[in-house]
Amino acid sequence: MNNTPMKYEECCKPLHLGQEIARTPEQLMRSRYTAYYHGLGQYIYDTHHSDYRGNTTPEEFTDSAKATNWCHLAVINSSHQESSGTVEFKASFIDKDKLHTFHEVSNFVLEGGLWLYTDGEFKPKITTKINRNEPCPCGSGLKAKRCCI
Repeated sequence: MNNTPMKYEECCKPLHLGQEIARTPEQLMRSRYTAYYHGLGQYIYDTHHSDYRGNTTPEEFTDSAKATNWCHLAVINSSHQESSGTVEFKASFIDKDKLHTFHEVSNFVLEGGLWLYTDGEFKPKITTKINRNEPCPCGSGLKAKRCCI
């Protein structure tokens, strides 16, 4: 799911439960991806800067997240200064028999001691057909036909 060697309980769960706050834009981005994976719309809403999220509600974030079968995150680059940062990543999801990978450079700001996602630059999305007899892209080790498609 996420290319960090840490377990969910060590990495993102304390952030999702409000027990800890993200110390870097990359940590926030990883926790937001994992929130999408788990359908945690309130967390996604709370970590999206209010000037950039429009009229989207926590429930809409939840519905969108739960409707998507996220399977992989790869951080390409991240950097931050005192009060702003960027994270370049690729995130993949499975829809029917296709693997969709989008590539984004996300922007973050530090406000009131909290890192918040603002917006991002999206690169062209890549869509590939999943071979039913190949290993599933989710990383389960099962053939795709016995797993996510």
